[in-house]
Amino acid sequence: MKKVIFFGIVIPVILGLLVTGGVNAETINLKFAHFMSPMHIQHRMSFEPFAKKVEEITGGQVKIKLYPGGALGDPKQLADAVKTGITDIAFVIPSYTTGRFPRISVLDLPFMGDSALHCTKVVYDLWDQYFSEDFKDYKVLWMYSSGPGQFQAATKPMPDVGVFEGMKMRAPSAYTSKAFKILGANPVGMPISKLTMSLEKKVIDGMLTPYSAITDFRLFDLVRYISEANFYVTPMCVVMNKAKWNALPDDIKKAIDLASGKAWGYHAADVYDEHDTNTVFEINKMGKIQILKFPESEIAKLKAKMKPLESEWVEAVSKKGIPAEEILAASKASVERTR
Repeated sequence: MKKVIFFGIVIPVILGLLVTGGVNAETINLKFAHFMSPMHIQHRMSFEPFAKKVEEITGGQVKIKLYPGGALGDPKQLADAVKTGITDIAFVIPSYTTGRFPRISVLDLPFMGDSALHCTKVVYDLWDQYFSEDFKDYKVLWMYSSGPGQFQAATKPMPDVGVFEGMKMRAPSAYTSKAFKILGANPVGMPISKLTMSLEKKVIDGMLTPYSAITDFRLFDLVRYISEANFYVTPMCVVMNKAKWNALPDDIKKAIDLASGKAWGYHAADVYDEHDTNTVFEINKMGKIQILKFPESEIAKLKAKMKPLESEWVEAVSKKGIPAEEILAASKASVERTR
C-alpha cells in the first residue's frame, strides 16, 4: 500500500483498486476556474494541492488545470460557468448570486461563526438535512467558509455602532448591505477582488472583510483602522459540473472523492484561519493599522440592531416553500453546538 500525505491528511492509495485503467488509460483533462490571483492563499494551499492529489491518486490519468483571475468567469458568473460546462470545476461564493442558494444564505446573517473552521463545521453539521438541496445541480467537492469579517476603514476609527453613519462601506452580501443600512452607512456591493481599486479611488471609506484580505489584496497602505467584531462569515464551495461528473468512470470518481470532501473543506478553512492569524501578526509588526476590539457592550448593541434581519430572512425564504424558521433555529443551535 502506498500512502500520499498532504497537509497532515494521510491518503491510502491501493494500486489497482482506485485507478484500474493502467498505462493505456486515456488522460482526463479537467478545468478548474476561480477569480483570485495565483498568489492567493487558497490557490496555493487548497486548489493546487487538490489538483496534485487527484493526479497522484490516479497515477496521472486525471490532470486538473487551474484557471485563476476570472479567466473563465468573474465572481458572479462562476456558478453559471460550471453549471453550463464553460468550466468543469469552479470556486463559488453562494452569496454572490442572490437567491440561487436560499437555504445556506442563513449563514450570511450576522454572527453565524467565530472562524472559518467554525462556520465550516456548521455547514457540514446541517448539510444532509438542510443545505444540500441548494446544490442539487452540482457535484459538491467541498464546502468551507471565509474567516470572520471585521470592520475596516481608511478614513476614521470605528469604536462604536454610532460611527458608521454616512460612511460608504463595501458589503459582501445582500444581508450585510441591509446591516449597514440599519447602522446608517451607505452600503456598496462589490466582489472582494475590487477592494484595492475602490479604496484607492475613494469609492468606499471602508469595508467588511476578513483580516486575510489585507494580505491577499495588499491593503496595508490603504486601510488605517480595523474594529474586530467577527460580524459575518461567508460560506464558500468548490463544485463540479454534474454531467461531467456523471460521465467519469467509477474509479476516477472514487479518486476525486478521496481528494476532496469534508476533510479537504476543513483543511481549506484551516488555511483561512491561519492566514487571518498571520495577517494580524504582520499588521502588528508593521504598525500602520490600528486594531480595536469592539467592546462586548457594543457587540450586544450590534446584535440587537441586527435582530430584524432574521425575521426578514425567514419571511423571504419561506415564500419559496422552504422551512426557513426551522433552518434559522437549527443554524443558531449548530453555531452554539459546534463552538
